Amino acid sequence: MKVCYCCVFLLFWSSVANVQSFQVKYNHWNKRVLVLRNTNEKTNEGEFSGSKRVCIIGSGWAGFSAADALSRCKVVGGDEGDMKPLEIHLLDASPRGPGGLAAGWKSRRLNRTVEAGLHGFWREYKNTYAAIEGAGLEIDDVLTDYTPSVLVSESGRVALAPVLGEEANRKHLPLDLRGSVSLLSTLANLLPPPLDIALLSEFDGKSPLTVADRMSALGLLGVWSDFDQNDKKSWLRYDSISADTLFRSIGGVSNRAYRELVAPLLHVLPMTPGYDCSAAAALSCFHTFALQSKGAFDVRWCKGSISELIFNPWAAKLQGTGSILIDGSSKVTSIEEICSKGKKEFKVEINEEKTLEFDYIIFAVGANSFKRLLPKCSFLSKHPDADNWRSLRGITCVAVRLFLRPQTSDNGAVSGIRAIDEAMDEAVFVCGPNVGGIPELVETGFCIYDLQRLQNEYSLLTQRNEETIPCVAYEIDFFRANCLVDMGNDAVATLALKALCAALEIPPIEIGSILDVSVIRANDAVSHFCVRSALCSPPVKLLDGVFMCGDWIDRTGHGSWSTEKAVVTGRQAAASLAKDIGLDCDAEVIPVASETPQLGALRRIARAFIPPGTIPPAPWALWNQLAP
Repeated sequence: MKVCYCCVFLLFWSSVANVQSFQVKYNHWNKRVLVLRNTNEKTNEGEFSGSKRVCIIGSGWAGFSAADALSRCKVVGGDEGDMKPLEIHLLDASPRGPGGLAAGWKSRRLNRTVEAGLHGFWREYKNTYAAIEGAGLEIDDVLTDYTPSVLVSESGRVALAPVLGEEANRKHLPLDLRGSVSLLSTLANLLPPPLDIALLSEFDGKSPLTVADRMSALGLLGVWSDFDQNDKKSWLRYDSISADTLFRSIGGVSNRAYRELVAPLLHVLPMTPGYDCSAAAALSCFHTFALQSKGAFDVRWCKGSISELIFNPWAAKLQGTGSILIDGSSKVTSIEEICSKGKKEFKVEINEEKTLEFDYIIFAVGANSFKRLLPKCSFLSKHPDADNWRSLRGITCVAVRLFLRPQTSDNGAVSGIRAIDEAMDEAVFVCGPNVGGIPELVETGFCIYDLQRLQNEYSLLTQRNEETIPCVAYEIDFFRANCLVDMGNDAVATLALKALCAALEIPPIEIGSILDVSVIRANDAVSHFCVRSALCSPPVKLLDGVFMCGDWIDRTGHGSWSTEKAVVTGRQAAASLAKDIGLDCDAEVIPVASETPQLGALRRIARAFIPPGTIPPAPWALWNQLAP
């Protein structure tokens, strides 16, 4: 499922010498309709033969990244001012605005900005940061600093995860034995992630975790040394078992450590319980967000709506290239492959009303949206992997934004809700399943965000300087939220407020405190990496003239996840297309960080004694299965 753009009409003039444009307004989003020249003049054999038309279906991070890279393609040896060799059409089905699931809405009563969940930007999102800068934006202008987060389990607050990247960037850290914190920091620098996080995290005094529980995670070292996410055989081997089996039966993680540490992270990273999550996906996800480098677990957040702060200016820049048309409200209703005289073309029907012809197709949609396109596209439905694609699944998320009445002092000063402010010492709380014993949350994880500290619009200082009704805003994003999706908005708001209070361990807050609420349901919208899901993951180049990009594509390729994977595969799809037709394309991908020296050494030692795929279970794994 992808959220998309405002409606514009596609106009082509066959004899226009230059790109022309005019402004159109639709749903508060300015669109530029591009009139592109038609240049199919013949050239000598072996030379590029004029503009080729590329259709990109889907307009989130993957689609924008592919379009961005393709817009810079040129004929090999050509000059910057030469005619653009590609006409690029970015199609999406919804009129709400740019950014896929990052597109924005407005709340019903207060008309405040909302979006389909908050999306973090992790330290190793290097290609994503490059894309933001390429759109002409300053990273620090649109994103917060790296922010610590608090982990909450069904037992309550577990730990505060620190920001480690700044420590990692320091050179020649001195060994200081005078303070316990300094000593722990020094020891942590000798350990591979995420053991450094486990050592430096501030565990809550009420946490039921014992030292033995934390030490039980050492059984995963053998698995980490064996799993190679860039090797297809290794991925498929671990993809055939569940994360539950991996952590409990092989890694020997104690039941208490699993409930307190592993389960919350599984429910908010791959967003699914361990029994329904591929072990390969869990290992790869944890590797990306924790193991990859010192500080990989550090995350920053957008200072406002991603649609408004990132995708709107990015869209304007892309349209300014003169080779890209962003065509919203354009639902693809069929795709037909036409082969004639050795030439392949694709006829794309939009909204069952108009048909456009293209030379190349790039699918930049989510897994579930791709599955829904299969019956509308005969060449896909006949593909050997079509049966695998029909089994694709999605995860349902529900994003709730609560606008609460602020407290007012005797002198008229407005402040946040005291109970929440005192309990929420950090801006982000990461919560596992079954928090508060709430029946609807047995398999549902969620995150709580204090928007006063994360987004400029909701800062109480900003609100005092504007003519708006003051409010304090909290985002509660629920993952695997099937039990919530059919509830009414009022019921969801009540549940969200109850979950917030349970996670923060504060008394209930009156429903009357809610000034406004936004509930956005994203049914089956997030890629679900269940057991054997790798069989459903296509390569970047699917067929001649057909390319794929998105966070669920080519899992054994670039070892990234989520937004970063979408950006990377978008650029890879552009590079593959350009290579096929002999174009020079600036679509370089920044490689993932080299594994830490500690993990590399561990891997070499393990492989010297144990063949790949034969790592035995941790000695204490059987005991854990018998323990309560």
